[in-house]
Amino acid sequence: MDRDEPQAGTRSGPDRDGSTEEKVMDWSLSEFLNLLELRGQTWCIVDLCGSAGFSIPPHDGVSFYAVMQGSARIAGVSGGAMEMLPGEIKMVLSGEAHAIRSHPDSPTQSLEFLREEQNIDTPPVFRLGQGPVTARILCARLRVTWPAGLRRMSMPPVIDLAFSETAQGATAMRVETLHVFTSGPGAAALLTRFAAMMLALALRNHPQCPLLFRLSASSDPIAHSLQLIASDPAANWSVASLAQKVGMSRSNFAARFTAEVGRTPMEVITERRMLHAAELLEHGELKIVEVSARAGYRSEAAFSRRFTRYFGLSPSQVRRKSQQANQATVTAPLWQQPYGAVRELLPN
Repeated sequence: MDRDEPQAGTRSGPDRDGSTEEKVMDWSLSEFLNLLELRGQTWCIVDLCGSAGFSIPPHDGVSFYAVMQGSARIAGVSGGAMEMLPGEIKMVLSGEAHAIRSHPDSPTQSLEFLREEQNIDTPPVFRLGQGPVTARILCARLRVTWPAGLRRMSMPPVIDLAFSETAQGATAMRVETLHVFTSGPGAAALLTRFAAMMLALALRNHPQCPLLFRLSASSDPIAHSLQLIASDPAANWSVASLAQKVGMSRSNFAARFTAEVGRTPMEVITERRMLHAAELLEHGELKIVEVSARAGYRSEAAFSRRFTRYFGLSPSQVRRKSQQANQATVTAPLWQQPYGAVRELLPN
């Protein structure tokens, strides 16, 4: 550890639950983000042709993916799958095994280049599959240095680096910048620095970030509870079960959670379930009854009532709007394509 690196302080004396010592990280958010570093030169461009894909084994780094052309899917992160549309950029922080496919049922093969660190200057291009290019993806495997005391499991398993609540041109500009950076001497170094900046921006805007950087080796119980909810919103959570998971009494947990988060535990659970359901509906692959179950509801009718109250639109209306938006923009230029039809419906 460098001498200038901020240390986690220790506060003695009983806390609210009677423990005698609590580790506290007194960093500012800027200090936290400065200590979060990305390193490495393992960058490449992968052309998926026809129905094709590649697999990535578990590793202790992070994976970066930017869709430069077409669309693709990430499967296996936290047991799920997510679609990547043109211009979208995602980073897998969990280090778990996953696969990138051009279609849900595409076969995968090993891409040896991304299985270990490489020392390259300009990203090579790999062509997988047969036929026309279905998706062109800029990929990287990067080393990560987490701030001391931060548990990897406390981070979101995957984070969206291209999200913008404003103009869609912001996404297009990022992708065009990546196009420029992929060629010429020093390309790998530029790409890694660009990825580090985008990760810092994404974490800064992440709803859990104010609590993430406070985690110590002993874990902040409120941040831990938020991560539990986010990792499995469909679980049968209650205030009592969450309190038990993080080692607090029900009353102390409820009071502290509401004071720090600004909402009750059940309000946050409902929000996570609704956002999860909206994302599943936007992809258009599951029946509404299946979305209901994956959002933690045993009754489709109860789910539909809660969803309609939350968004002001029924699940079927959200799905229809998403499908209409996708059909209307299939041939639109990149800067005119929506990042996600449901995002406009979500509360600020």
